[in-house]
Amino acid sequence: MMPKISIIVPNYNDASRISECIRSLLDLNYPKEKLEIIIVDNGSTDNSLQSIKAFPVKLLIEKDVKGSYAARNLGVKNAEGEILAFTDSDCVVDKYWLCNAIKYFAAEDVGGVAGEVRGGEPRTLVEEYQCFRKILEQSRNFKHPYQPFAITANVIYKKNVYDKIGLFENNWISGGDVDFSWRMQIYGNMKLIYASDCIVYHHHRTSPKGLYLQSKRHIYGACLLNTKYDNKFQTLNELNNKLILYSKMFRKQVEKVVFFSVFLLFRKKRIYFLYLSRVNTLGYLKGLIQYRKDKHLRKQQA
Repeated sequence: MMPKISIIVPNYNDASRISECIRSLLDLNYPKEKLEIIIVDNGSTDNSLQSIKAFPVKLLIEKDVKGSYAARNLGVKNAEGEILAFTDSDCVVDKYWLCNAIKYFAAEDVGGVAGEVRGGEPRTLVEEYQCFRKILEQSRNFKHPYQPFAITANVIYKKNVYDKIGLFENNWISGGDVDFSWRMQIYGNMKLIYASDCIVYHHHRTSPKGLYLQSKRHIYGACLLNTKYDNKFQTLNELNNKLILYSKMFRKQVEKVVFFSVFLLFRKKRIYFLYLSRVNTLGYLKGLIQYRKDKHLRKQQA
């Protein structure tokens, strides 16, 4: 018998893409009576609500806390399914996403299934750059030396996992998906499985500013994880000197782009990819600096 699944999607000012996401969810090859689609808006000021209300989905509003994890938590609290599936408003799911995932839950000790995240068809050079770097490739997350982890663009959990270990970190801006994955494995004693046949397509950032802000947020989340897990998110070598680390990262990215540029036809594209590598690295550095400032401020207020 097919279990009831609740799909939870946070949304914030993504009116241009949330409709495409919902259409793909409604087109899933899964019994409609066993499917609940929950869209949690996080106080959008664009036309998101109007777009969402055009579809037969459950709409919730999270206004108290700004952040995707707070939105997901509200969705979890209101979900009726015994399985909870997560994706994002800038994603499109494969038609067989859920029916492929269900078989992995036959094992009692499996608490979560993480599927592959592929880049959508790039429409800008910024998107093409991110597809080249494979920044959200889920399979890489299962090679982490501490514990495998999943990103919420494509992950599915049994609802009883939340009964055992609680919700996502409500106030985190990034890294909450990694934290939840680790808590499930460490404290919930349940396995996280990688499933290459459970596919979601992610639309990458379309502008250098979007790439910069994403990189800034990601490294801030990495710092939160390192603080909570005694520097286990990154290797010891990375932790020795983060500023040197990201300078090295920039050089490595330049080397990769230069190598890749051999296959590119236009010189302008090569130069632009080098520029985006720098934007990406500057975002990392800014996120690191911001985290240190916030940490110092919290110490002063304590």
